[in-house]
Amino acid sequence: MRPTLLPGLLALLLGAAPAGADSHRADAALSQRDEIEELKRVVGVLSEEIAELRERQTIPAQLEDSSELGSTAAVLRSAPSGLSIGGYAEGYYQHQSGSGADTADALRTSLYLSYKFTDRILFSTEIEFEHATTGTPKGGEPGSVAVELATLDFLLRTELNIRTGLLLLPMGFLNQVHDPPFYYGTQRPEAERRIIPTTWRENGIGIFGRLGENLHYRAFVVNGLLAAGFDDSGLRGGRQNGNRANFNNPAFVARVDLTPAPGLLVGGSYYVGDSGADQVVTSETTPTLETELPDVLTSIWELHAQYQRGPLQLRGLWTQAHLGDAGELSTALGLADKRGVSRRSIGGYAEASYDVMPLLFPSSAWGLEPFFRFEYIDTQNSVPSGFTVNRAEKARLFIPGLSFRPHPNVVLKFDYRNIDDFAGEEDDEFNFGFGVVF
Repeated sequence: MRPTLLPGLLALLLGAAPAGADSHRADAALSQRDEIEELKRVVGVLSEEIAELRERQTIPAQLEDSSELGSTAAVLRSAPSGLSIGGYAEGYYQHQSGSGADTADALRTSLYLSYKFTDRILFSTEIEFEHATTGTPKGGEPGSVAVELATLDFLLRTELNIRTGLLLLPMGFLNQVHDPPFYYGTQRPEAERRIIPTTWRENGIGIFGRLGENLHYRAFVVNGLLAAGFDDSGLRGGRQNGNRANFNNPAFVARVDLTPAPGLLVGGSYYVGDSGADQVVTSETTPTLETELPDVLTSIWELHAQYQRGPLQLRGLWTQAHLGDAGELSTALGLADKRGVSRRSIGGYAEASYDVMPLLFPSSAWGLEPFFRFEYIDTQNSVPSGFTVNRAEKARLFIPGLSFRPHPNVVLKFDYRNIDDFAGEEDDEFNFGFGVVF
């Protein structure tokens, strides 16, 4: 606030003249109309300044370092020393066209907490509640409460910083920045759920930073996935999620992002590590028979690109996962119906959106963004000999939708998911959802 405005405003409100003047004696005293005009001017200036403060407090979709921390956590990081609080929430209504089933779900409510010990030592955590309750509704499945992030950062310099704790692996667009206002559609893309198993967090330690103006990097050593949780649908069941994690086989993950031109981001990431971890599984058909899992060398890579210019945004991602010893693993797991774990899983998507609100109402601060996303997923791309391909795990998705933003941190989402799976088992979906971040 400009320091010269407040005394004048107080003087006007109290009916007094500014310091050094006598309203009853000065020859150049303001008339009553002039005083009212001056009051209007001061109030107008104050309103503008308050609006500017509010604008600075909103959480933009992209912030410096948001790719390392997530958007809200990046804002908390810039706060003064001490405790900061933020979070997000999302929910949706879904209608399935084939079965006629209707579902409403309070999908996620997450609380971010950050404590800044000094300008260089920062702790951040995210606590997430899924599906509103940990109880088991009749005929349903229980929700959960989980710590999705718990990191201790030592901020040394722009080029080199250290992070340890429960880390979000730096892969894809959404595993680190998954706040609902910052992605399109009520459902996350399948490739970033089943090949990159978002939200994916593991215990570890590593470094991150920025080299020059255009290159960001991250590199971490983390506990690996557990192959006993793999199946024909993908790798999600192999996440350890920080819970007394098996660290027998550490894994390595690294990411590089480059911004070669304004609005353009290109990058990629790579994960590699054994998933066998000396695990022993018991046969479902012969409980006395125990089998030690093979090493199951697991690698996942992805390439991504995004271009943003004014109201236009284009985004694309392609990812693959490769498993060693897939045949031995499938045999050891004794999977039902001989549906094997695939040696290779592939998937990706391309997405385009455009904010039409400036065309309809140029002075509006709201957003209205039609989007279209094409997805392809195949977690059974190379099934070992002797095992059956589950064709339901291969699909194309055509997803038109609309995002309405009455505030940068609030979104209402509408989308239609046309799901063309190769077994003809999936129903198309109509979805309506909301998301907020604060």
